[in-house]
This record gives sequence, structure tokens and C-alpha cells, in this order.
Amino acid sequence: MLSLFWFLARFLVKMAANNAVLNRLEQKGAEADQVIEYLKQQVALLKEKAILQASLREEKKLRVENAKLKKEIEGLKQELIQAEIRNGVKQIAIPPGTTVSTASFSGDVPQPTAVTSCPDSKDQTKGEDEEKKKKEKVEKKGEKKEKKQQPAAGSSDAKPVDVSCLDLRVGRIITAKKHPDADALYVEEVDVGEASPRTVVSGLVKHVPLDQMQNRMAILLCNLKPAKMRGVVSQAMVMCASSPEKVEILAPPPGAVPGDRITFEGFPGGPEKELNPKKKIWEQIQPDLHTNDQCVATYKGVPFEVKGKGVCRAETMANSGIK
Repeated sequence: MLSLFWFLARFLVKMAANNAVLNRLEQKGAEADQVIEYLKQQVALLKEKAILQASLREEKKLRVENAKLKKEIEGLKQELIQAEIRNGVKQIAIPPGTTVSTASFSGDVPQPTAVTSCPDSKDQTKGEDEEKKKKEKVEKKGEKKEKKQQPAAGSSDAKPVDVSCLDLRVGRIITAKKHPDADALYVEEVDVGEASPRTVVSGLVKHVPLDQMQNRMAILLCNLKPAKMRGVVSQAMVMCASSPEKVEILAPPPGAVPGDRITFEGFPGGPEKELNPKKKIWEQIQPDLHTNDQCVATYKGVPFEVKGKGVCRAETMANSGIK
């Protein structure tokens, strides 16, 4: 009987211990559920933040693209207005506070627009007067631009910019002397086949002795705009083979006389009367002027030639620039 009592007692103690363990496990389980719920909430918040940030980035990107499109549309509008002005389409400025109903267009002829005015007639009349003045100014500017652009746009057969634009002639340097106000310059009197000699200023003092400048045949560019060089107006330019170390005056062929034209096979046409400095014609042509390996002066490989007399050349300088 006593042993049965001890067995029951031990069983009850074990049951009590097991109940305590179960209670602790249940408590831990509840805490774990709370942690899981908290983590779920945090994950949901992070997702919302990520979506919000992506939306903000997309919104910013769309705003930038929208601004670019607005700028492009404004530019296209201005181009369209200028094109219409050039084509003679009058621009009608609409005063603020008016409703415009656009009539249908037939062909390319602009149709009038019907304008319904607002009640404030005095203010509108002032606004219309101001808009008319602005419109007249815009039209005048458009006419000026159109006049400027007509020579370029209207002449599809405009003369190409090549060596035929240059008035290159044989000349004879009659006399040369030092420039009174510049140690590096010569002042020459040159016969280019005209009624009177031309005055030419050249920076050849360091390269050609003065005695070799007298009564010398040369090639001259005669349609540059006259330019004042240290107080002396130069009316042409002596053409030379040139490198950083050396300069040689180009010589015409034997038998050439002052006034003979320099021609280029494959480049027909007469020269410009005077080269316009703003068009940079000389600056576009000069890079293609060189002497070849035989010292012959060329433009894009085509020799400087005096018809029936021969080609022009440098004395010793091969494969050099010409200026």
C-alpha cells in the first residue's frame, strides 16, 4: 500500500513538471507568433516604401521627359512660324481672352479665322494695337531674314566654293622695299596686267633677300579684299610654298607675262570679283593647296597652269603647303 502511494506521488510530481514545461512552450509559441506578425508588418512596410520610391523615380523621369518634349514643341513652333513668315504667311496674334474657331483649309491657301471678342472692348483694342505693332516688327524681321536667305536658298546652281573662285594671276614685282613701320614686311609695286601697278605688302623679309625681290616674276591672288597692314593698304597676296622653316615664292612657267590667268583643269568658271571675308572662301580653299613631289603647285592634285605655257612651281620645296 505504501509503495502504491509513493508511485502515485512520483507520477503527480512528473505530471506537474510536464505541465510547467508545456506552459513554457505555449508561452514561447505565443511570443514567436508575435515576432512573426511583427516581421510580416515590417516586410509590408518595406514593400510599400519600395513601391513609393519607384513611383517617385518614375514621376521624376516623366517630368524631365515632359519638360524636354515641351521645349522641343516650342522650338518646332518657332521654326514653323519662321517658315510661314518666309513663305509669306502672315501671323495673326490673338489677344488674350478671345475664342478662336479655325476654318477649314483648302490647298495651301491660308483661310481667315473667326474671332469672338470678349466684353472688355477698350482693353482689347489696346491689346490689339500692341499685338499689331509686335506683328509688324516680326514681319519686318522675317522679310529681312528672307532677303538674306534668298541668294543662298534661291540659287540651286550657286557657284561651288573651289579654286575657280580665286583670281590668281601672273605678276611681276617691279620694286620692293622695307616697310617703314614693320621690320618683317616688304612693300612691293606689282604689275598684274592692269593699267597701274598694285601695292602689295608681304611678310617675306626673313625668307627672301631684298635684292631677290626686285623685277621678279610671281603668282598673285588678286581678289582678296584690300587690307591695311601697319598703315599700308595691300591690294593682293604673293603666293608662296610654305613650311615652318622655309618659304619660297611660286614661279610662273617660262614665257608667262603679267596678267596671265592661272587655270585648273576640271575647275572651270571665272573668279569672284572680290572674296567676301565673311564667307571664308579663301580659308576653305587654302588647305587643299600644295606642291607635289615635283615641286609643282597644285589644288587637290591639279596643277596651277598658264594655258599653252606650262605649270607653276616652287624652286625646291616639294610636298609643302601654299599660302
